[in-house]
Amino acid sequence: MGQSKTKLQVVMCGLDNSGKTTIINQVKPAQSSSKHITATVGYNVETFEKGRVAFTVFDMGGAKKFRGLWETYYDNIDAVIFVVDSSDHLRLCVVKSEIQAMLKHEDIRRELPGGGRVPFLFFANKMDAAGAKTAAELVEILDLTTLMGDHPFVIFASNALKGTGVHEGFSWLQETASRQSGKAGTKRG
Repeated sequence: MGQSKTKLQVVMCGLDNSGKTTIINQVKPAQSSSKHITATVGYNVETFEKGRVAFTVFDMGGAKKFRGLWETYYDNIDAVIFVVDSSDHLRLCVVKSEIQAMLKHEDIRRELPGGGRVPFLFFANKMDAAGAKTAAELVEILDLTTLMGDHPFVIFASNALKGTGVHEGFSWLQETASRQSGKAGTKRG
């Protein structure tokens, strides 16, 4: 008897040009990945399977004019992926501000059916770029330990073009979001 897939809905945010769509293309099956990436206008919905999880990811445009749309997709999500361009030092204050705004939204603050809060997976992307901040430096600069409160979170250094850190991040997300949302696969008992 086959196991059914755990279904997770995830919103993926981050400023423009941080690498969100490229990260998605790393985890999607090869035949559905696009090698030509353009800036996301508004949002894209990506559905794919990874392991025993069927993901629906709302890949949100990061340009300032589209950030107001992010909150439209917070309802019924199981997790947030936030991609930070670790080499874009000038906009880290904007990143922090967007995270703060997100954490104030009632759909992000709510308790999930499995107990706990919406988990956040952060990618410190473009780690290979000259002058890129490390994941640990970003935790400090963005004050994530304080900001995140009781939301489970982790930050992975990543290079979306090569896939470095991406699959590890999604493995954490699969485990944590499935448990937090009460959608974990097989129940034991």
